[in-house]
Amino acid sequence: MKNIIVKFYKCKSEIIHFFLFECYNYYGDGMEKKTHVVCANAIAIGLMRPESISCLLITCGFASLGGLLPDVDLKDSTTDKLFDRLMTSLITIIVMYFLIKYFLGIDLYNEIKKIDIVFNYIISLVLFIIMGYLGSKTSHRSFTHSFLGCFIYALILSYGFDNNTLIPFLCGYLSHIVLDLFNKKGVALLYPCKFRLCLNLCESNGMVNKILFIIFSCLVILLLILISIGII
Repeated sequence: MKNIIVKFYKCKSEIIHFFLFECYNYYGDGMEKKTHVVCANAIAIGLMRPESISCLLITCGFASLGGLLPDVDLKDSTTDKLFDRLMTSLITIIVMYFLIKYFLGIDLYNEIKKIDIVFNYIISLVLFIIMGYLGSKTSHRSFTHSFLGCFIYALILSYGFDNNTLIPFLCGYLSHIVLDLFNKKGVALLYPCKFRLCLNLCESNGMVNKILFIIFSCLVILLLILISIGII
C-alpha cells in the first residue's frame, strides 16, 4: 500500500495536468463543458477515493464520460461528432463480421460468447454506442437530460461494468443535469413530459460558470493531494 501511495504522490502532478488541461482542451467547445468535467471528477474522486493510478484513471474517465454525455444532443458538439464516428465504426465492424462469417465460415460471435466477461463488455459497449447515437438525434436538453435517459444509460453500462465505473459515470451524468438547472434554458427532467425546469440563476458561460470551474478545479487538486498523503 505504501508503494502505491508513493507512486500516486509522485504522479499526481502529471495526472492533475492531464485531467485539468489536456482532457478539457480535447473536449474544448467553451468553458461550460470544462465545468461539467471538473465537477464530475471532483464528486467522483471524493466518493471513490481511488488509491492507485489505474483506479484514478477509471474514476476520472467514466466521470468525464458521464459529465459530457448529456450534451450529445447538442448538434455538431464534440460528443455528437464522436458518437457519429462510433456508430459508423460499429456498422463497419458488423458488416465485416458477416463477410468473415459468409466467406471464411468463422462465427466470431459464438467464439466471443464463450468468454462471458468479454461478451458482456462488448454487448454493453454496443448498446451504449447505439443509445448515444440515438440520443444525439433528440432535441437539446430533452431525453439525454432526463431521469429516464440517465437510467437507461446507467442500466446499459451496468450489464458489462461494475460499480467502480458505474458510480463515477452517474456522478458525472447527474452533476451535469444539476448544473444545467442553474441557467435559463431549462431541462426536461421528466421526459417524455415536455415540462422544463430551470432555476434561471446564471448564463451557461457567464461569471458564475467560471467561478464554479475554478472552485471544482481546486477541489480536484485538493482531493488528489489528500488521498496521496493518506488523509482521506
